[in-house]
Amino acid sequence: MMKSFAAAFVLLASATAPAFGADYDATEKSPLYELHLRIPATAMTIAPLKEKILALYKSDADQAKSDAKEDKQDNPSFHPYSIDTVWRVTFESEAVVSLSADTNADTGGAHPNEAFQTLVWDKHANRAVPVEALFAPDQVKAALGAIADAAAKAWTKTYVQRSGQQPGPEADVAKDGIGADPDKLKNYALTYAKGQTTANGIVLLYGAGQAWPHVLGDFRLAVPASVFAKYLAPPWKAVFGAN
Repeated sequence: MMKSFAAAFVLLASATAPAFGADYDATEKSPLYELHLRIPATAMTIAPLKEKILALYKSDADQAKSDAKEDKQDNPSFHPYSIDTVWRVTFESEAVVSLSADTNADTGGAHPNEAFQTLVWDKHANRAVPVEALFAPDQVKAALGAIADAAAKAWTKTYVQRSGQQPGPEADVAKDGIGADPDKLKNYALTYAKGQTTANGIVLLYGAGQAWPHVLGDFRLAVPASVFAKYLAPPWKAVFGAN
């Protein structure tokens, strides 16, 4: 089954790819699932980036297909899974392109789930840039600490706006998901202001229930470049206009 899907996936990625300059948009449907993937044209023109995104999709699709097959066997009220993944460009310059993906998944639970993926791509080196790589090696600890602190404050502000009260135990739970650790800050994307050619900060993306009760929803925490500009490695100072 895995082998046949791998072949089908290659066919989907090649035969249904749109003409140069257009977004990639493909849907795969069966009695068990409906999977949709959209990738902006910008990403499709960079071969290693395109391959990376398609590989991420394949991993998610394989898991969804396996879960759906197992669920149908044990669930008399099973309904087909529906998973929609849309990638968007959040910032682009001559040196870098930043993308985020929003996945909406209805997999038979009490409510649909939303998840995020991000890729900040160095065009010259043709590789993904983890958040810690933005900073000078001896400044990583300080930079991540400053980002985590700003993100925690942004989380609290959003919580209060949504609930009308200060966070209680949820504040402690949030600390498990937001911290000065590359893994806890890995879902980051670059942001910019309209009309500007340099990035003005980052946004950290957390899905509902990822580090706190699902009722709190998704959190998109903006951290302005002023928080971490002094820690940037020289090549990234230009990207953020921090020279």
